[in-house]
Amino acid sequence: MFIKPMLMTEREKPFDDEDYIFEPIIDGHRLQLSFISNRARLYTRHYNDVTRQYPELHNVPLSVPADVVLDGEVAYVNPYTGAVEYGTLQERYRLKKESRIRDAKKIQPVKFFVFDILYFNGKDLRQTPLLERKKLLYSILEDNAYYKKMLFVEREGIALFDLVKRSDLEGVACKRKDSVYAEGRRDSWLKVRNGEYGALSMTAKREEAGISELKNC
Repeated sequence: MFIKPMLMTEREKPFDDEDYIFEPIIDGHRLQLSFISNRARLYTRHYNDVTRQYPELHNVPLSVPADVVLDGEVAYVNPYTGAVEYGTLQERYRLKKESRIRDAKKIQPVKFFVFDILYFNGKDLRQTPLLERKKLLYSILEDNAYYKKMLFVEREGIALFDLVKRSDLEGVACKRKDSVYAEGRRDSWLKVRNGEYGALSMTAKREEAGISELKNC
């Protein structure tokens, strides 16, 4: 099962608002997990099947048995420095041989930062308000070495943006608490980029590498 993703609209400056939650933007690529009948399928935002690329994500740490569709960002986090390394993720994405993928699973494991749940045990959740979806996600998904529920805060967007800058992360996602999940770019989901992140535009790097379809959204 694949659900066309909801995307964010650019905003220039961070803000505080009681009606919003705020999340850090991780520099990886958008990933959707369909876990139906105990079988995992992984897709990019353009419906490219990347299930074989990330075998470490095939076992989903759910607190109860369930069929789910999860939305998030896959990234590589250096275990020694804590830095998010997009170049290493590029290497993982490009691997073709099964033996090299198996080795990379051990040497350069990825992490899936999950920020939304779109489907749960036969129920389409896209019309459910975001904050309710978040509560369900937090109640059924457990963190482990490969899965992490995305941090979010309510109201304090400026403080989170300051923390993101100090942590050298890409930016902040700003989402209305009552937003439904709708295909395409929407004003109820906003992003504020950290202009100090990286010396070279990440978009330019990705386009040069020929894989701009992986761009964070």
